[in-house]
Amino acid sequence: MIRNRKRSIFASLLTAIFLTIASQALALSIGTMNIEYFDVSGKKAYSPSDCANLAKTITFSGADVLALQEIKGNAAMRYFVTKFLPKWKYAGNDTGGRQDLYFLWNSENLKLLDGPFAYGANASFRFEGKSYKLNDRPNLVATFLDKEKNRQFTLVNVHLKSQSTRGKKDQDQAKRYNEAKRNAQIDGINKLVSTLKGPVFILGDYNTDTPTGCSFPLLALGKGRYSYDNSKSNLDYIGFANVKRAPSWVLYEVESAIAARSTKRTQHPDHDMVVLSIDGEKPSQTVIGLEGIPAPRLIAPQKGTVTAFSNHNKLLFIFSYFF
Repeated sequence: MIRNRKRSIFASLLTAIFLTIASQALALSIGTMNIEYFDVSGKKAYSPSDCANLAKTITFSGADVLALQEIKGNAAMRYFVTKFLPKWKYAGNDTGGRQDLYFLWNSENLKLLDGPFAYGANASFRFEGKSYKLNDRPNLVATFLDKEKNRQFTLVNVHLKSQSTRGKKDQDQAKRYNEAKRNAQIDGINKLVSTLKGPVFILGDYNTDTPTGCSFPLLALGKGRYSYDNSKSNLDYIGFANVKRAPSWVLYEVESAIAARSTKRTQHPDHDMVVLSIDGEKPSQTVIGLEGIPAPRLIAPQKGTVTAFSNHNKLLFIFSYFF
C-alpha cells in the first residue's frame, strides 16, 4: 500500500512537472492579416465591440507576431493595442493614408531588435514611356528576437498591386499596367530580400491567386482553402529565404470575419489570417492546408506527398527545396 502510494505521488509529481514545462514552452508563430481599412474613427470605424472581437481572434490565432495591412496609422493602433491587447506592441509606417503597413507582436514572447524600416517609398517604374510611383504601400522590414529560444528572424511585410481594372476605360491598358507594376514590385522585393541576412519571411497580401517571379518559395493554403472568402481566392502568402523548412512547420488559416461588420454575401474583414507555426503547434479548430509555389532559378523543384495532421487529407508540396 505504501509502495503504491509512493508510486502514485511520484507519478503525480512527474505529471505536474510535465504540465509546468508544457505550459512554459513557446511555439514561434508568424502570421499575416489584411484587416481591411482598420480605423477607429469615421464612417466605417471599428467599434469597441469590433475591436474586442478582433483582439480575441488575434489572441486565439496563436501568432506571436503579425504583419498587418490596411491600417489607418498610429492613432488607430495605439487605441486598439492599449485598450484590447495590453501585452502587445506595434510599430509601422504612418503615411497619413488608410492602407499603412504595421507589425504587431506579443512582447512577452518577442523583442523588436531593428526597425521597422520602410523600403521603396520613393521608387518608380517605367510603363509605356512614362514614369510612375512603384510602391503606394512601401515594404516594411523589421528584425525580431524569439526570447524563449533566442532565435533572430526578419520579416518583410508586403502589400502588392491589385489586379483590379474596375472603372478603367481602357481595360487592356489597365491590365498591362497592373502586370508591369506588379513585376517591378516583385523585382524590388527580390532585391531587398537578397540584402537581408539570417532567416527572412516575406509575408502579406500578394493580391493574386497566382504570384510569380519571386526568387523565394511561397507557402499557401491548400486547395479548397481561401484566405479571401468573398471571391474564393488565395491572396495572402508567407515566403521564406535563408532558411530551409523544417518538418515541424505548419501553415493554418484563422477565420477573421466579424459578424457585426459582415453581411450574408460578404465577410468583413475580408481577409482571413494566415499563420505559420515554426514549431508545429497550433490552436484548436483552425483550418490546416499547405501548398508550395516554387522559387524560380534556384534548386530544381522536388516533389513529395505529406499528410498534414490528418489521416485523410494528403497534400502535395512542390518547393524549390524539399524539406
